[in-house]
Amino acid sequence: MEITLDMSKGALDTAKKVYRGELTRTEGKIEINRRTGMNEGSAQDFITIFLAMMSGKVYKRAFNNATNKFLLESIRQEFGDESYRKALKAVQQHIDYYSTLGKGKLTGLQRIIDQMKRL
Repeated sequence: MEITLDMSKGALDTAKKVYRGELTRTEGKIEINRRTGMNEGSAQDFITIFLAMMSGKVYKRAFNNATNKFLLESIRQEFGDESYRKALKAVQQHIDYYSTLGKGKLTGLQRIIDQMKRL
């Protein structure tokens, strides 16, 4: 099943609850599934990616470019420039990791990151 931008928008509030410690990851993935229809595996990945962005750590699961851009924009608006810089770092690390797998390069995501770094 394709993860739509609407699903991602519906999942963000739940991912923030997990970040704040209000829900466990398991509770979060179940809530995202119930609220958006995203399957639980993808919901778990969504939470993992959001938490990695918030901490500036590499993540290894891929999501579509629209979701990545939405998360970056949301983090900047809601959490400020320091968190935004961490999120950009996490995405860059993800791009670098992915390029080592021999599956190609995430050129579209790299363009988004390069553009957002200039903002």
